[in-house]
Amino acid sequence: MRIASLVLLLLIGGLGASGTWGALWLLVPVAVATAVLLAWRFGAAAIALPVGLAVSAVALAFAGTRGMPIWATAWLPLGAAVGVWMGLREEGGGAGIGERAWMHVPLLAMAALLPVMPGFEPAVGRLDRVVRGQQEMLLKEPATAGWPAVWREEMQRKLKEPPEERRRELMFLVPNALFLWSVLLVSAGRTLAARMSSVLGWPELSRSPLRAWRLPDAALAPVLAGLALVVFAGKEWQPAAAVLLVHSALGYSVQGIAVVESVLRARGMPPAFVTLTLVFVIAVSLFWALPALAVVGLSDVWLDYRRTEPSPNREA
Repeated sequence: MRIASLVLLLLIGGLGASGTWGALWLLVPVAVATAVLLAWRFGAAAIALPVGLAVSAVALAFAGTRGMPIWATAWLPLGAAVGVWMGLREEGGGAGIGERAWMHVPLLAMAALLPVMPGFEPAVGRLDRVVRGQQEMLLKEPATAGWPAVWREEMQRKLKEPPEERRRELMFLVPNALFLWSVLLVSAGRTLAARMSSVLGWPELSRSPLRAWRLPDAALAPVLAGLALVVFAGKEWQPAAAVLLVHSALGYSVQGIAVVESVLRARGMPPAFVTLTLVFVIAVSLFWALPALAVVGLSDVWLDYRRTEPSPNREA
């Protein structure tokens, strides 16, 4: 039932998109699932799958196929590469949840490079015109007359913005959205691989609880790269810096949540109360709680709070 629901959601997503993007909703999860299983069974030889897909993506780009630029088709081989990485780490208990999150770094690098890739800025301009046209149509629809005044005023304000400013906002938003979309598809692919492994009679894919989330030390590289782009690079690299810093902050925020959960559970708080407390604090104070959690998660790289041995009276 769970797999059927997942496939249905992927089909809906694919039908809602057009052209290459609609196909990627289905092709990326299938490629990831195949890569995970091949790497788990045949080891490093499975790298042939993402390499073959990469060659195909480059060939399509240089063949001049309309609507299939390299920055669109590259998600397929990169997703397969992530799947191979995950499959290679399944032996010996598998990777932890934090390490699996770090395995998405090829997709993060791709998202960061999007704003400077040939053809991406014109594509964003076309997207802006489509969005603008849809907003104008919505404002003319009688059904939108009952919308809250704040929503209509915000939409009208967006329509009055200069096209250059709208496109600049999209240059920041689109790469971040595409990275989250690719992570979603990779997760769907790993779920499909888990189902296929049970059908084949293989061992279950490894699982890891949220409280075990700990990014490897190498995860500091995107943070440092993002800061370097902010300080030393030109304005055209600012969207790339935003991608690296925003998603690094999210990753370390999750690590901060894992640290807080582990500490509270170590102090004897029931797991249900821990979950409710974290959800409540984040819900009512999102804009300061997430930065604070990111600081906790980042400091965990050096302090490693969960390795701190408690004293006999259960005080750290």
